[in-house]
Parts: sequence; C-alpha cells; structure tokens
Amino acid sequence: MNVAIERLSGLQQHTARIRNICILAHVDHGKTTLSDHLIASNGLIHPKLVGEMRYLDSRDDEQARGITMKSSSISLLYVPGAAYRPEGPRSCSEEEKAATGYLVNLIDSPGHVDFCSEVSTAARLSDGALVLVDAVEGVCIQTHAVLRQAWEEKVRLCLVINKIDRLILELQLQPQEAYERIKGIITQVNMIVSAFESESFMSEADAVLAHENTKANADAGAQQDEVDLEDKEDQFQPQLGNVAFASAHDGWAFRVGQMAQQYADKLGCNASALEQAFWGDYAFQAKTKRIIKIKPDQAHKHKPLFVQLALEPLWRLYEVCIPGTDADVKAVMGKAVKSLNLTQVTDRMLAHSDARTVLRAVLKAWLPLSEAVLSMAVEHLPDPATAAPGRLARLLPPQQLHLKGAQLSKDLQEALDAAEKGVERCNTSPEAPVVVYVSKMVAVPAAALPRQEGKPGPQDPSQEVFLAFGRVFSGVLRDGQAMHVLSAAYNPAQPNLQRQVHHVDGLYLMMGRGLDRLQQVPAGNVIAIGGLGTAILKSATITSTPACRPLAPMLFQAAPIVKVAVEAALPSELPRLVEGLRLLNRADPFLEVTLQDKGEYVLGAAGEVHLETVIKDLRERFARIQLQVSPPLVAFRESVFLQSEAPEAVVKPPKVVEATTANGVCTLRITAVALPGAVATALDENADLIRMMLASTSVQSSSEPPAAELHLDSHPAENSTATDDNADLVRGQAKQQQQQQQQQHSSVDGAAVQKAEECSDGTALDTCDTANGQASSSAGPDMRHGIGASAADAAQGLSDTERVGGSRLGLADPSQGSQADPSDPSGLQHGSQGSRGITGGCNSNIKGTKDAENAAFTSNSDNAEQQSEEEGQSTASGKVGILKQRLLAAAKEAEANSSALLKRVWALGPKRTGPNFLLSSDTASSSSTLFSVPDSAVVRLSAKQEKKSGSHPAQADIAAGYGGPQQVEDPSSRLAESAEADSYSELSAKGGVSQVEVRLGRPEVSSMLGLAPASGMHGSGTTGHSMGQGWDRLQHSVESGIMHGYQLATSAGPLCDEAMWGMAFEVEVRLNVPEGEDNPGSVNLAEEVYGPFSGQVTSTARQAFRRAVLEGGPRLVEAMFLCQVSTASEALSGVYAVLGRRRARVVREEMREGSDLFSIHAYLPAQASFGFANDMRRQSSGAASASLMLSHWERLQIDPFFVPVTEEEREEFGEEGQGVGTANLARTIIDEVRRRKGLPTDRKVVEVSTKQRTRARKV
Repeated sequence: MNVAIERLSGLQQHTARIRNICILAHVDHGKTTLSDHLIASNGLIHPKLVGEMRYLDSRDDEQARGITMKSSSISLLYVPGAAYRPEGPRSCSEEEKAATGYLVNLIDSPGHVDFCSEVSTAARLSDGALVLVDAVEGVCIQTHAVLRQAWEEKVRLCLVINKIDRLILELQLQPQEAYERIKGIITQVNMIVSAFESESFMSEADAVLAHENTKANADAGAQQDEVDLEDKEDQFQPQLGNVAFASAHDGWAFRVGQMAQQYADKLGCNASALEQAFWGDYAFQAKTKRIIKIKPDQAHKHKPLFVQLALEPLWRLYEVCIPGTDADVKAVMGKAVKSLNLTQVTDRMLAHSDARTVLRAVLKAWLPLSEAVLSMAVEHLPDPATAAPGRLARLLPPQQLHLKGAQLSKDLQEALDAAEKGVERCNTSPEAPVVVYVSKMVAVPAAALPRQEGKPGPQDPSQEVFLAFGRVFSGVLRDGQAMHVLSAAYNPAQPNLQRQVHHVDGLYLMMGRGLDRLQQVPAGNVIAIGGLGTAILKSATITSTPACRPLAPMLFQAAPIVKVAVEAALPSELPRLVEGLRLLNRADPFLEVTLQDKGEYVLGAAGEVHLETVIKDLRERFARIQLQVSPPLVAFRESVFLQSEAPEAVVKPPKVVEATTANGVCTLRITAVALPGAVATALDENADLIRMMLASTSVQSSSEPPAAELHLDSHPAENSTATDDNADLVRGQAKQQQQQQQQQHSSVDGAAVQKAEECSDGTALDTCDTANGQASSSAGPDMRHGIGASAADAAQGLSDTERVGGSRLGLADPSQGSQADPSDPSGLQHGSQGSRGITGGCNSNIKGTKDAENAAFTSNSDNAEQQSEEEGQSTASGKVGILKQRLLAAAKEAEANSSALLKRVWALGPKRTGPNFLLSSDTASSSSTLFSVPDSAVVRLSAKQEKKSGSHPAQADIAAGYGGPQQVEDPSSRLAESAEADSYSELSAKGGVSQVEVRLGRPEVSSMLGLAPASGMHGSGTTGHSMGQGWDRLQHSVESGIMHGYQLATSAGPLCDEAMWGMAFEVEVRLNVPEGEDNPGSVNLAEEVYGPFSGQVTSTARQAFRRAVLEGGPRLVEAMFLCQVSTASEALSGVYAVLGRRRARVVREEMREGSDLFSIHAYLPAQASFGFANDMRRQSSGAASASLMLSHWERLQIDPFFVPVTEEEREEFGEEGQGVGTANLARTIIDEVRRRKGLPTDRKVVEVSTKQRTRARKV
C-alpha cells in the first residue's frame, strides 16, 4: 500500500499508536534485507527487488561493500492483519488506516563494529529494538555490543532468529537438530542480558569469552539449559510472543502465537493454551488429542510441538529446493497451497521454472514477514508515552550533578520540573515545553531537500547541507520556531553560558533516501531539523525554554584507536582542508579530529573500514581536494614490569629516584611499582563513574564550591569553541582574568589549577615544564588532596577527550559562540565548551560520553525529587561496590602488594581519573622508607638534568636513561651529580642543613571507593619538627606541586610521550632547612630567582616521576583486539599463518556443531591489525571472515633497552636483543612513535663507517 505523507503526519498525533524501533545485529545477519521487506509492505519497493535494492543503504560505498555504514530512518504504516488478505495491504481503505493503523518509525543501524557509534544514535532515539541473530553463526561479537547498548539506553527488546533456511539448505540439519540449535541461541541471548542485569561481565570481550566457555562446558556435560544467573524469568521466550523465527532472504517469518492460531481449529485445542505449550518439552498425542509433558526418559519417543507443527512442514517445503531431489515442485507446492488455503498464490506462480521462486511465493503468502515482525513490535515494544518513565533515569540524571549545588529560585525550579515532567510523560500538549535530543548531524546534498513553492532552488546543488537527526521528547516542535541549543555542560543556573538561540528552518520526515517537509511534529516522533547546521557540532539538546537541563550524552562502545595524519597535497589548498575537516567532524558522530602541536591534523576512527570511509568523504564530499594520508598511527601506553605477568623473566629491582628543587629546599624520593592489569582495566572502564563520584562528593561537601572550582567554572572561555586563530588569545585573556582574581581575592592557588588544567588539556608539555616561574606559588586545600580540580572537571560534564577538540583544533565555526552577555565585553563569559566543537552540541566520544554508570545515579522520577536523588546515590553506591570488589579481587589474584596499595590511593592520573595511583604517606610506618634505602639503590637527578628537561620533555630522559636505564652506573658519576645538585642549592652555602619530613596527602580516592575507612584518613603533617608561621603555605606548595607534576608525568611518559598505565608511585618528601631555624615556614625559597616554589616542585616532580618509570623496568602497553575468525576446515592453515605473523594469541578454537566451520578466538595487537581482514581473505581464498572488538590494554613483555652481553644471551636473543635476525620489537615501536612526534632518538645514521662507499652514478 502506498501511504500518503498526510496519513503519516496524522498518525503522529496519536502517541499510543507510534512505535520507534531500531534493528540491531552483527554484520551480515540480515538487518537491511529485513528492512526491505518491511518497506515493501508499504509499496515503496517492488517485491522482486526486496533484498537486492537495499533501500536504506543510500551511499555508494554501502552498496559496493554490501554493509550498512550509516543509520537511516523511515516511517511506515502498519495495519494489523492486512498482509493476510487476498489483495494484501493494498485493500486497506483510508478510514481503516486512520482508525487502526500504527506509525512505525524504523531505524536501520550498521552491524560492523567500526560503525558502533551509529548504533548509539539509533538506540537513543528508539523505545524498542529488534535484535537479529543468524541461526547458523549464532551470537557474535557485535551481538554482545548491541545488546549492551540497548540495555544501557533502557530500550525494550524483541528477538528475531534469522536465516532459518540456511539450517535446511546449507547445514542440512534435521528439524530436531535445528530446534536444539535455535533453543541454544535463545538461551545464550538470555544469558547475556542476565549478565548485564547482574553486571557479572564489565567488558564485551570478557562476556564473549565467558559465554564461549559456558557453551564448552555444556558440551562436556553441563546442563546449559539450567544456567540462570539470577534465577529470573528469561527475557526472550517464544511462548510470550517476543521471539520471531524468520528467513529474510525468502521473505517469511512467524511467531509461536501465529502458528497456534492456525493449528488451534485443526487440533481442536484452545489457542492460548496451545501457544503456551508450543515451545518447550511438550508433545501432541494424535490418538487422544492431548498435549503432554515430555519426560526426560521419553524424549526419544516424542517430538516437541515446535518441531512437529512448525519446523517439519517448513522442511518438507524446502526439500524441493535441495539439489538432487526429484520431487514434483508444482505438485508439492500445490498441495500446500490447497491445504493452507493460500488464495494469493496463483497457478502462474506455481508454474515458474525456478523451484526457489515458487517456494518464496508460497511461504510469503503463508507466513508474511512484515505481519510477524510488525505485529511483534506493536504488541511487545512500548509506545513513547509508556516507555518515557522507564527511560527518564537514563536521559536525565539527578539534578545535583548538573546544577553543581547551585541554589535555584522557586520559579526556575518549577520551570525545570515542568520540562522534566514533560519528558517523563511524553507530553504532546502545545503548551508543554519543547525538548528535542539531536543524536547526530546528517549531511545531504542541497538538491535532495524538498523545494518550497515560490523559493528558488540551491545555487550549488552539490553543496552539503546539515540536518539535525533527533527526536521530540516533549511538546510540539514547529517550523520557524526559535529554539535554545544547549550543550552537554549547560547549567540552568547560568543561562548565559553554553546556550545559543536559533530558528528552525524546515522540519523533514525522513523516508530513507527521501525527505518530506512537515509543519509541526509532536512529542514521540523522529524528525530531521534544518537550520541548525552552524549551531550543533555532533549532538545537542534543543528546547523552547532555557529552564531545562540537557539530556545525558550518548554511550559509545568503542574508542578511536586508529588514527592517521592528513594534509593537503597542495599547500595552497590548506584552507579547503580545514573547512572540509570542520564539516567532516560534524557529519560523523564518532570521528575525532585533533590538531597536533606541530601543526598536523589527525583523524581518529574506530577501525580500518571507518577510517577509509571518512577519508573518502573528506576527499570527495567535504574538502574536494587531493590528500596525503600518513600510515596508521596507533595509541600506546607506558608502564613498568610486573613479575606476576612474566614469572620466568629476571629483572633488576627498581631503583629509587631522588630529585631536589632548584633552590635546594625540597628533596623528593620516588619509586614506581606496577599494578595488576585487571586493576588498571577496572579503573579504565569506570573512569566516568569515578569522575561523577568526585563531582558528587564535591557538591555534597559544601553548598559553595571552593575557590579553585569557582575559578574553573567561571571561565568557560578556556573550553570554548573558538577558532584556531584566536585560541591563544582566549587562553591569554583567561590568564589575565585569573591574575586579576588572584589579586582581588588574595588567592595563591588559582594559577596552579589553571596551569595544571592547561597542561592536562593537551597543551605542549614543554610549555608546562618551563612553568617554574609562572606556576602559582601554592594550591588551595582541595588541590592538596587531589580532589578539588577533578571535581570541577567532573561538574563541568567534560571528559579529557572533549577538551582536545573545538577551539584547540580550529574546527568550530566562529558563529557557534553562545549568546553574548552584555556585562562581559571581553566575550569570555559566553564561550561554549571545547569538546570537539561543542557549541550547543554534546560531544560524542568514548572517553567523554561513555555513561554506562549514569543510570546508577538515577532513580524513578515518579517519586519526589529529594527521594529520587537519594535513590540515585544509593544506586551509585552499588556501582562503586562492584568496582571495589573487582579491584580487591584483581589485587588478590595478582599475589602482590596491591591490596595494601589500594588503601593508600591519594589521586588517580592522568586527568585525575586514569589507571595510575599516587599514594599517600604510609601511616603504618613511623619512619621514612625511601630515605632509608642504601645509596646503591638510589638514582639522583642533577639540577642540570632538570633544566634540560625544560626545553623538551624527553631530552633529559634521553640523556639520562633512554639509552638504557639498566646500564651499570658509575659511582663516581653519581657523586659528581650529587655535588652538582648541591651547587644549585642556596642552603648548601650556609653549611649545616636539617631535614623535615613531610607527610603527603590522604587516601581520598580509597575512601571514596570504600577501600579505606573515612575515619582513618589522616591529614598532612610533619614529623620531628615544630611548625611555625607560613608552614601551611609551604606544605600546600609542596603537595600541589607534586600533584601537578604527577598529572603531567602520567599524561606523557618517558618512552614516547604516551600516557602511563597501571602504575603506582610512592613519594616521600623532606624539606632542607638551615640548622637552628625555629620556623621552617619562613625559609628563604629564592622565588625571585627560580620562580614560585610550587612551580619548582612541579617541574622537579614531573622529571622524577618520569625517571622512576625508566628505573622500574619500563614496558610498552598496547591495545588488544578480540578477534573472532570463522573459517572452513580447509583454510585453517592459512588462518593460523596470518595470526602467527601478526603476533596474535589464540584463546580458544572450536568446531561449530553440525558444520565444518571452525570458530577461533584470539587476541590481536592493534598495531598489527591493519590489513588483517584483507590478508585473511587472501590467505584463505575467501573461506575465512574476521571480526574485531577492542578488548583491553596489555603489557608487551619485551624490555626495550635489553642488550645481550653474555655469549649465551647473544646466541639466544641475537645481537638485536629479541631473536636471531630480529630487531627489538618494543624498541622499534618506541622509535617509530618518537620519530612521528618529533622526539629525539638514538638512531645511528652511519652503522659502520668503514663500510661506506661512494656509489657510482648509473647513466
């Protein structure tokens, strides 16, 4: 039936008859083919083109590759029962469509892991989802990912077991064997959802391997059917009607209820009773016409009803298509048509020469796919009004996290409550506040927009126009209406910040490849909005009132691990490249575009296919220039050796690093120890939970934020989306305002926070290192505990990745600034956040938008607001309890001293939420431990080395340790360094010096996570000396300097300036004061010579932290993919050859039941993953296919500085240190990364000078 747009627009007014659904599945499981059948039911596709046209794949590369890359939406009309009529849906009258029709807004999402961000955008706008699973391949990697995505977004699910025909024609299973296989798939999907409910598996890779192990145990004799993680009722049960069995390729599908209705009259049974017994261990006795329960000892005597009444008839029909059978197709099919009374099947159809075509005609008439799937969606997936209360907790976390403890007026609070009530109830009243969430920006050619009467067409038809793809959650959105565009960090208490006003210029109903213009759209509908192309970068909340909180950002399941640098082939085309990158950054919700310090533009993508797609778009659509693309850039981490991960390795014990500030007052001793990989992984996965806990702790501690937080929050211009030309000017103006506030409030801690934030936001580290004379003289009370600034960061709602876009890249439009404040002539008070161009749009990135724990802070909005917030905090405690148990279990399993370290965590890093520990002073020990270490185990840094480090972050490391931290050290050189350090000390000229030990920090993070009792936290202090006036300032300067140095060091390690991972730092400090000095706080700090004291401590601590890594047995950490390979038995040798060449570690291998296919799971390093799929296909002649999922970080157990010395080592490892004729892999990777970043290396230009010859010029 062809449906008029007016009819669809009329159904938008009836919320109870609207279904917003998306289709989720692994790649090639049949999503787009299923969508074609549903679209064909509305007459938009000819039945013969279904499955071949791929209507929702509108891109040329989608058609060429045969996979979906962008989520697409289309609105369909469903009239119950119309597909069973002789004339089909075309027989429906307009009155019937208006009275009984349902509006189904269908979103088809990609199944490839590289395009998981599109799944996030589809799930956010949907209330329900159809999860497809291939009956042959079963649950795959991306199936786990989409199930978790739907669970996080509180989307209700229905299950479709697709490709049943493959069980018959390819695997040639018997009906009973097929039943057992289907039953196992349903059980496995139920187990995955139950695991999400119990949070048993915190990562997708763990879940995949855990379920593979469960299947293996079931094969060994365990009862897989009895596995139920929480003894709860399974979510997917065929007898309930939320499971469909289909073959999208042949166009048929059915549910248990449909079969029961057809057989009820024939068997003389009650239809509802038959439906309950149709699935499970029930059989039908023909003699007695009774349904009996099949006992375990009689299973061989009876067939389940599902096998007998559903599968066996299908098998009999499909047998005519099996090659080698001599069955009369027309006779078999004619008998079935007569028996089933299929009047739609004509004699002409039965006379077709192709048996498969005849089969499809019969099955489509008997079991129409659109009827089975759409009826399931209508019955079991909620309408917008029903789904809204359950999703409110995910969309709107508690108010305190957004408002940051601000006191609201009564009118503002009432307006906020009205907006939230509108979202909760899906209020369609014209007077209700309009709330719309935009999940992504869609780029379409200007010629694709519907032309309005009386208006000229576009001047350039190929020009890209951006439409905001979103959903109305409250109110009625009208064309031409003025709307407020809110960023993710918008605070209703500060309405002049992070807010813009734009007019809607066109509302469009998305119909796959086409657009239809509308005048208004009520709540509960999906829509495309024009006129916001310059206001939203990636995603945003738009409202009709500023008294509204922005909806929570989306959750992404992957990270931009694959990066390349791009530049224009012609230097004159650089402006076009910058403009193209700006447009590309807006068009892709997951793409990360950064501008490096040396001026190169870097694209970050989820995988190889995603990267190829964005480069193609940049070259052909947005920049339209020739590009030069660098080889792939892979992210690494830096760590130290952990004995439990490589028990056979022999490594020298780590040394203690000693460093003294330039004025000689403060001496630090630092050592680095490794954390178990499971501990670091748990911290990585829960970074957002920790950030939100820090924000919550800050808000609850005081209604008025401390000075550092107020200072950070009052200057959003530092995070604004300014252009690249004025980014430095913005920073300079911010610094001037900061200095003015310091003078007004007599505060000494603002500059330290400012400098630390700038450095952690990605500013060049050498600039931060030279901050000896520019950093603040001390930090406030919150900074000395490492909590104040992190809480301010969390309260801003920004992640570390969000701060490296927008203004820093120069990719945001100058027009994207927020509304100006007349009281702020500098324009600094209305800048929007630099979150990859957040100007009314909330950024989309794994680090900044992963909100898996946001729901833990929320509660049922039906209760009062105070009760809601209390429940949110209670749920947060449950999340923190899970994290605590993971940390304790990982530390216990490592059999190291990690359990004791967990009780002393002062701060995390980098970005104050990373997987590294800064430990507070050990109260159990009354005396110093690091200062009692013998001199042979101490490495002293000279002041000259520290000065060298100011010019370049790595030069001191190169000079001091990059050539080999494990080299034998000359004691005389150490004495010389010590004497040289004394020469920089003013105190050494005075003769006698007494030392005052300083107790550092307190276990704030351990207490917050429940790893240490809050009552046991101790304050900072000293031992062995009476304190006097000025001591607090001196102590705060030391602690803030160490904290900032720690954050800088962990963000850029000594090996190749990559972030550190899985390390704990023990720090002890002694102050050197002249003998006889009664007041240590009044010691001369020589700040007029060396700069503020806290800046001296920062620079010294940073260098000491980096050197401690080199002295602790440095190791490179690389990202690992979980690789799932499906291959035929004859291609196994080629598959293992490819895996071996790429350093893959095989985890498990199993043969799929009933086939000759093998499934191999392996861990593959990200550095070796480029070209993996093509190599696999080439080596296996197309018989193997691979899927990759980002799994975890893992230490590379190769010493980058190992040099064989003995004859035995040379024989075993070769001259290069890894193998005969093989270069040291870790050292090779480090050198490549350093050369790419412009860091110095010790590469020999001339290997052997005596062998160099002048080559003759060949003419």
